[in-house]
Amino acid sequence: MFGGPPEQVSEAELQEANRVAIGNVQIFGAACAALWFAPHVVDWARNLF
Repeated sequence: MFGGPPEQVSEAELQEANRVAIGNVQIFGAACAALWFAPHVVDWARNLF
């Protein structure tokens, strides 16, 4: 509007942003899985001793 149209994103920048986004989703998924299984691991460890 006031500053003109935004600059076009290059293909390399788009691929890098895509890689970062995929990495963030994978880390989030791993953290969710770890939090989901944490209580079960604690119960299992308590039953061992």
